[in-house]
Amino acid sequence: MMKKLLPIFASSFVLTSGCSTPQPDASAPNFPATKFSQWSQDDTAYRFYPGDRLNVTFRHAPELDREVVIAPDGRISLPLMDPVVVANLSAQELKQILERIYARELVDPSLTVTPTEFASQQIFVGGEVNNPGVFPLPGQIDPLQAIVLAGGWRETSKPEQVIILRRDRDGQIMTRVVDVKNALRDPRKLDIGPLKRFDVVFVSRSRIANENQFIQQYILGALPINFSFFYDLGEDRF
Repeated sequence: MMKKLLPIFASSFVLTSGCSTPQPDASAPNFPATKFSQWSQDDTAYRFYPGDRLNVTFRHAPELDREVVIAPDGRISLPLMDPVVVANLSAQELKQILERIYARELVDPSLTVTPTEFASQQIFVGGEVNNPGVFPLPGQIDPLQAIVLAGGWRETSKPEQVIILRRDRDGQIMTRVVDVKNALRDPRKLDIGPLKRFDVVFVSRSRIANENQFIQQYILGALPINFSFFYDLGEDRF
């Protein structure tokens, strides 16, 4: 279960700074290594997000069936119950929660939750690429394919060290450094799975000596507004 409600993101995609990566500053402070979590791909279930549309169908109470859109605050409203937070839940988790709630009103609360429409899904590709920015997520693509969407990497890039940022289901920021240049020869060596909504793919210019420091100094400040809210480390948003 998520710790807090998902943030509401701004709709504009204004870049707060250039996407080229400066040379690391040797005098920069040491950021704590505990800011970021170890990468995990255990959770592969789709998780609901504001703007998604879903059907709730009751086995023995069809008069309660509803198609609902998740509100910007992450909640849905259904008959006989108060609004409930569903953002960041899988369909199976939401089904279990609703059945527990409706068990107070129905003899048999069995129901089905079916996603019917998904809100805009986007990724950000930045750093040393030819056309950095926000891109629609066109199905299941990997970091190498995302860089191709952004016009490929520049001659000044170091594609052997590409940083991926992702929020896990508990709201922690996960990071991973991948070698996309090597993946040109053998895509299986990427071993990261498809990208997800709001993932960040950042191509560095130079060798990354301190991953946590690099992210805080050069990546977080280069994100567009809605992505910077999503990866804000100033408060626990989840």
